[in-house]
Amino acid sequence: MADPPSPGGRQRPFLGRSMRVVGALMIGSGCLLVLVAASRMRGTSFAMNSPGRAQNPWLWTFLSLHLVTFTTLSGGLLLLLAGRWLARHGRRHTTRVLRSAAQLEDRRFVLYLRPFYGDRVTVQQSSAFGEGHSSLSTVMSAGLQEPRSMTLEEGIVRSFRRFGRVAAVGQPGESLPLPGADKLYLPLNDWKPVVSDLIGRARLVILVAGPGPGTLWEFTEAVRLLPPSRLVLLVLAEPRPSLIDPPPSYEAFREALPAAFAARGEDLAPPVLPDCPPPARPKKLTWEPGLHAVVRFCGEGSAEYSRLDPTAVRALTYQGVARGIHRRQLRPLLREIENSLPSAAEEERRPV
Repeated sequence: MADPPSPGGRQRPFLGRSMRVVGALMIGSGCLLVLVAASRMRGTSFAMNSPGRAQNPWLWTFLSLHLVTFTTLSGGLLLLLAGRWLARHGRRHTTRVLRSAAQLEDRRFVLYLRPFYGDRVTVQQSSAFGEGHSSLSTVMSAGLQEPRSMTLEEGIVRSFRRFGRVAAVGQPGESLPLPGADKLYLPLNDWKPVVSDLIGRARLVILVAGPGPGTLWEFTEAVRLLPPSRLVLLVLAEPRPSLIDPPPSYEAFREALPAAFAARGEDLAPPVLPDCPPPARPKKLTWEPGLHAVVRFCGEGSAEYSRLDPTAVRALTYQGVARGIHRRQLRPLLREIENSLPSAAEEERRPV
């Protein structure tokens, strides 16, 4: 089999590290300028309430808003955006590219499977607990309070790396690997045997729900090869009329499963995927994390839908809510997943 096309040869690690350092400095400088502008804007409120404002309101409004304040604020926001882009692009030069599947040790890695069409969205979103979709005002507020450049995939990898090294198949034709999981590139016409082998050898398989034929095949193959405890389904946030409703890709995935299992022509029964539960306080739901939910499989075809719900966390800031989601909702769920997996000694005795 011919070697698959890999962007590893285009990576420039030194350039990537330099971009990451410069990006971090730009993010820090942008945050500082935004804070300076915010303090100046608070000071203008006293000037606007001074007695002279009643005689010349428009003049006082113009003078009190200070052109330099808006210049500082604009410069800070531009530095934040440019710094985040630069740091993310730099990490594409330092993401590890695997030469072959043999570099992954049996039962010592996590296989991250996702639809390639979602990469364009996940690389733009914040980390797993950053805003997924919300109103414009909430996005702006979240962006200022969460200036880190970590992408959604990187947030997912950071959460699941407790189970082992996280590896994923890279998107064919991309110039550089996206930051996050280690990437393995496979031929377009001969990828299924390798992915099947990886599914069977992985300690844990995490798969992003989507209605694409490749994703459906990967899910049916995982159900065929793995015990339920070693398969986890991720549901990502998507734009939709109401955030209370389930993401469209999850619903399309559920509807397509029976036909996908029937097409395999094997004695396989599709697991029953649960409905999306409502948030704790629906009227308070103005945004949702990029990682919308985690679905665990409990055996006998049953599954458990765990929604990451910002309305169930009470905190004063967006950042506090994001930390609360990770600490009170995802972290206990990950412990349950880890406890359900076979121990290291059991894995060593089990044949691959």
